[in-house]
Amino acid sequence: MSKLRRLLITGICIVTLIVACDRPPNSLKSDLATSTNSESCRLVSHEMGETEVCGQPQKVAALSPHILDIILALGVQPAGFAQSVNSKLQTYDNPASQIPYLGKWVTTKPMALGSVRSPSLERLTQLQPDLILGEDVAHEDEYPLLTQIAPTLLFSDAQNPDEIQSWQQNIEGIARALGREERVQDLLTAHDRQIAQARTALQPVLQAYPRVLVIASNLRATDLESQPESTVGRLLREIGFKIVRPPGFADSRATISWEIVPKIETDLIIVMTWSDDLALNPEDTMPEAAMQEKWAQNPLLNSMPVFHQGRVFFVDYYLWSGVTRGPVTDQLILEALPDLLLDSVKKAGGAEEAEEAALCPLCFKKNA
Repeated sequence: MSKLRRLLITGICIVTLIVACDRPPNSLKSDLATSTNSESCRLVSHEMGETEVCGQPQKVAALSPHILDIILALGVQPAGFAQSVNSKLQTYDNPASQIPYLGKWVTTKPMALGSVRSPSLERLTQLQPDLILGEDVAHEDEYPLLTQIAPTLLFSDAQNPDEIQSWQQNIEGIARALGREERVQDLLTAHDRQIAQARTALQPVLQAYPRVLVIASNLRATDLESQPESTVGRLLREIGFKIVRPPGFADSRATISWEIVPKIETDLIIVMTWSDDLALNPEDTMPEAAMQEKWAQNPLLNSMPVFHQGRVFFVDYYLWSGVTRGPVTDQLILEALPDLLLDSVKKAGGAEEAEEAALCPLCFKKNA
């Protein structure tokens, strides 16, 4: 163990002891009673092993938007939250405007804990959470330090061989840690119902345009990826669409060039985009509108028939790709898909009428 890491652990322990000494005796007695009540304690399996959790934790630190999405769906409010990028805030005192997409469901004023990749250990120690929930891919290195602050569980939502992310893979473990196991089946049932409703609503699109290409790019168009296993890709596949991949690319994420896009055979294209300034709230900046304008000005892209026919759709990367990921995110996307895609069928109908009118103006006028 490095000297710096030993100093960090020692510092956290000292701060924790000082804070504990400042707490009133009744609080300490309550904690002792809870910890010794074996009937309310259980072992919870997660990516780092097993951790004992007692009772229903009241102060939960969520170290990513994905974790926040799941605990909100389970009926738990965050005491602290780490955003995808450092918000530079001390407290999310107006979460509806400060936390993209999920903030409207946050009724607390959670402490800002820095960023997902670099959560603030100092602020976590100050918060004194009952439970810390994070993701192994982001927090494995900090795990020994986090466990010095509070029981810490790290989860993965990509436990299948293809590493396809879905909240169904880790929600049971998170629910067990929170003492909310009874809510899981309701969420799974609700998801199946939402998929069925979207499938019914999108039948005209599914029949006419079954193939979908899902790509992601920043606003400068310097980074372009095929993302068939993104959140929207997974949901469209569940609905019944075929998610196409660029020829020769089998990975779940593949960097591609813009020149290859017109060569891909597809009926629909969904373009997920993000602002180059990652600190901005995507709900405020609407990067998808800026990307649509760039696409319209690009001779290579604006000449594509699929673009002329209104079958290229621009959405926000933060929500649709998988930054948030969870039952709430799925619901938001499934509610938005019919309004987004059904317009393509209407536009196609209008285009056919225009073509008929051009071929036979008198016939069309007579039929009208």
